[in-house]
Amino acid sequence: MKPPAPPPPNVWWLIWGGITAAFFAVMGILDYSDMRVEAPPAAAFLALVPFAASAAVRFILLPRVPAENKFIFFIIGLASAEAGGLLSLLLASAWKTQLTATAIVLMILHIPAFIRRN
Repeated sequence: MKPPAPPPPNVWWLIWGGITAAFFAVMGILDYSDMRVEAPPAAAFLALVPFAASAAVRFILLPRVPAENKFIFFIIGLASAEAGGLLSLLLASAWKTQLTATAIVLMILHIPAFIRRN
């Protein structure tokens, strides 16, 4: 049985734009709310786990996997970057700016410029 063909490039761009825009929307809402989570300072480092997973997917897995599996790993890497960003917004009061910037950089690194039109 032949694996399904990857989606067209427009779908990749639509998903990347949607996830990135959703992160910025949540970031704007949480920045201006009075919701403060009292978390221990070490909880900020929980955001580093999804960041490491996102970077590993982008730089180790995506260049090596076959074309029909790239879309799956693209979604995993992008969602990991967003998860780390959301954790940094919720748990990292002291490191929020640095960790949020890291999430934005990782999302930019997942721009689907590596896909080719068939």
